[in-house]
Parts: sequence; C-alpha cells; structure tokens
Amino acid sequence: MPDNLPLFPLSRAVVPGVILKLQLFEQRYLKLVRDCMEAGSGFGVVGIKSGSEVQSETEFYDFGCRVHIEDWDQLQNGLLGISVRADDRFLLRSLDQQEDGLWVGQVEWLSDKRKMPVTSDYEGLKDLCESLAAHAGQEIDLKEDAASLGWAIANLLPINNEVFARLLSEDDPLERLEILASQIDELSMR
Repeated sequence: MPDNLPLFPLSRAVVPGVILKLQLFEQRYLKLVRDCMEAGSGFGVVGIKSGSEVQSETEFYDFGCRVHIEDWDQLQNGLLGISVRADDRFLLRSLDQQEDGLWVGQVEWLSDKRKMPVTSDYEGLKDLCESLAAHAGQEIDLKEDAASLGWAIANLLPINNEVFARLLSEDDPLERLEILASQIDELSMR
C-alpha cells in the first residue's frame, strides 16, 4: 500500500547515501522541516523534469529518494540550513499540492533485488570513484557491494535528472553500474 510523503523538488535529484545541505526560506518548507523533526520522519526529494522549485506548474520525475534531517542551524544570512541524508528510493504514484503549495506524493517503496559484490567488469569503477571523491575533496566509505559503489559514483558525476531517474528506477545494482559506465563513456567523449 502506498504511503503519503511530503516532497521537496530539486533541480538535482539525490541518491541513497548522499548527504545534502539545503537552505530554506519558504514557509511551506519551514513547516515541513518542523513537522518532520517533531514526528521523527523524513521527506521525499524528487528531481524536476520541467518548471522550477518555486512554480506550481512543475513536473517531476517519477522516482525519488527519501531523506532524513541529520542537523540544522540558522545560517549567517538568517535562513534555516539543514543537512539531510538520503536513504530509501521510491516510485511516485500520484501527486497532490496542498493549499500552502507543498507537494505530497503517494509513494511506493523500492528496494534492491539483492546485495551483490562488484563484478570484475566494474572493478575499474572503484578506482574512478576514489579518484573523483579525492578531486571533489570528499571522503567516501567505499563498500564492496555494487549498490553502494553505484550510488557513490552517481553522486560524484555531473549527470542530469533524467539519468538520476533511470538509476533510481533500476532495482538491479549491476544494471545501475552499466548505466553509469555508459554515462562515463559519454562524458569522456565531450
């Protein structure tokens, strides 16, 4: 049975394991954060297909990721800053916009088919991931499973929301690595 989940649309989607910093100023999102903190729940982040984060005529991709608030602070500019960590993927079944403009979606939770090691075909992606992380000044805990490697690489590559949606829709971690390998080939040809 689908669950209702408040949504936060972004111009760049997120994948499991990502830590994201957000600045909030709109009342609908300030209320969202307060409600989530009181309930100990998360909210969904969805990539924008067309429109923008502040338009009501915004179109979203069908796949997203739930995030949980890890930390918050008032920023020097007076805005609320939060750090969130992405965890579970979801399929967006339906959408409703509340009077205050907040989007709420009915979502179906997705999970990987199974935990699997990185096969020899994708061993080179581990080195690439470590190199990209070092270049970005990020520390990563590169686990030996295909799902973790795929999500880490996806977070580090300059890919668009359409590719993020394909990755989030795929249940097989090795298929996600194949999508990422194709993206890396395309990026190297630019």
